[in-house]
Amino acid sequence: MKMKRYIYALVALLMFVSPLYAQENTTGISFFKGTFEEALVKAKQENKPLFVDFYAVWCVPCKKMAKTVFTQEAVGKYFNEHFISLQLDAEKGENVQIAKNYKVVAYPTVAFIAPDGKALSVNTGAMNADELMEAAKIVAGESVSFEELYNKYKANNNDLDVQQQLLLKAPSFLQAQEGMEADKWVTRLQKLYKNYVAAKAPTKIINENDYKIILTLEGDDDKEHKQYIVDLINDHLDDWMKAIGKAPAYYIAEANDILAEDLAKDGNIKYKDYVEKVKNQYAKAYDVIGLKGITPYEKSKLYFDALYNLYKNKDVDGYVKAMQTYFSKMQDNLRAADYGKAAQNLYMAAGKSLKPKDHEVAIQWSQKALSQEDAVMDRVNYMVMIGDSYRELKNYAKAREFYNQAYAETLRLENMEMPQAMLQDAIKQKLATIELLEK
Repeated sequence: MKMKRYIYALVALLMFVSPLYAQENTTGISFFKGTFEEALVKAKQENKPLFVDFYAVWCVPCKKMAKTVFTQEAVGKYFNEHFISLQLDAEKGENVQIAKNYKVVAYPTVAFIAPDGKALSVNTGAMNADELMEAAKIVAGESVSFEELYNKYKANNNDLDVQQQLLLKAPSFLQAQEGMEADKWVTRLQKLYKNYVAAKAPTKIINENDYKIILTLEGDDDKEHKQYIVDLINDHLDDWMKAIGKAPAYYIAEANDILAEDLAKDGNIKYKDYVEKVKNQYAKAYDVIGLKGITPYEKSKLYFDALYNLYKNKDVDGYVKAMQTYFSKMQDNLRAADYGKAAQNLYMAAGKSLKPKDHEVAIQWSQKALSQEDAVMDRVNYMVMIGDSYRELKNYAKAREFYNQAYAETLRLENMEMPQAMLQDAIKQKLATIELLEK
């Protein structure tokens, strides 16, 4: 029910490169050695559901589950008795289409599938042993299913315990729905979720399970309700942090920053209202994050004022000057992404109107980001940005140099065939454009 945001590079994925995924174990789940279709045949023969671990070889949480959850003796005993289990590299060969059929969009995803191929439950995200066992027992009929809980809810729509269980199971249930049926359930559950929050607010909702419900079901589309949730947490932040830790403070700051950034980029002066909240209403949340040498309010004011001026007035010179001040004051708080994002905003807000000196600044910022960045995809992003600026400066030799560096960097994505191919094709097109411009 969520997901968004622009990234300058042509592919945006959450990833970490890691070694081979497959492993053997003697006490955990015994995985079937064969294809998906062969596993379905075996499931029919033994009249058992199919358990499928959809993974990607680069996915660290996938590997963690494989090593710390699937290998547990209790997990293995239960799954080996009740399911035919299969691991599929979802980015390889025919598995790509199989993953699409079961709406696998992120990793890890584990699915329980009937012998006839119908999805029984699809669960996205890392799970610990207890969560995986609960999902398995629901499919096996040893725990209450989503449908049973929904019937209990309809029989007594004031039972908040039933509602909590229902909402905790909602994401995996929705993942298995399709088309109009999925839309119908999203509408129902959003209404239930909002009523549930209102019924438990302000203090009965302060617990780990309800925080998990908020994280999974609170989207960005309904800004009014998002604001309500942020204020709800903020009004009792001490209690929230006592129950959950620092995460609720970060939730408040992130949500407020996103609202301020969206308004600033839209040229809406109301972004200032959210900047003022940094030192007033949300001061405690921002203080939890902690900065050195600059206050959260000073940081926010510098950045969002600069952003507003750039997008609203197209004042590139003012933006560059303001960001230089921002960088000097942020010092030890700066990350590679801060420089990279500053350069991206130049491209996004001014584009073709950037002057040669602006491209030189963008190159400087992108190179600083590149020098501090280890993540392959981000490095490719910054190299492409630098190449684009050199192309606009008509320094085609340097543009080619950075495009080639970006291409070479993609070779490190050896276990990520699909994103690697997409990036390489895009870079080849940029190199071909350079050849045309040189003629």
